[in-house]
Amino acid sequence: MTVSDLRPMLPVDHDVRLQRALFSLAGLSVGDAFGERFFGPPGYAQELIARRKPPPPKWTWTDDTAMALSIGEVLTRHGNIDQDDLASCFARRYEEEPGRGYGAGARQILSSVGAGVSWKAAAGEPFGGTGSHGNGAAMRVAPLGAYFAEDPEQLVAQALLSAQVT
Repeated sequence: MTVSDLRPMLPVDHDVRLQRALFSLAGLSVGDAFGERFFGPPGYAQELIARRKPPPPKWTWTDDTAMALSIGEVLTRHGNIDQDDLASCFARRYEEEPGRGYGAGARQILSSVGAGVSWKAAAGEPFGGTGSHGNGAAMRVAPLGAYFAEDPEQLVAQALLSAQVT
């Protein structure tokens, strides 16, 4: 057995797909950082919009971008969602920058995964085992949409795999 036998089979157009995924990450991260700046006291966002004034700097991206970056990382290596690798990436990025705005459920899951708990067990703990009722998986799915743009059935399957991790 050679090292190449251990590598996943990547699609022949992997580089083209990956380029699309990276472009989507650029847009996602800017939108994430822009949108995050509208959070504030009641009426703050409406005031900025009414004055047609962009939010002041510093625009920083959130956990949504951090998790989307993990999806990009896994796509780069595997050409699809490897759930174990994705869970590791999510947990590593959370550990590196826990202040990115992770919700309570994500913090619980990613802390557990980082401590060595299987993602399957950790993801089943919050919310009485019913799963999150939030939009986290939707917020990080852009790289998958770009990577699998020409195969909607595969996109749906891969999006489900990515969502199951949390």
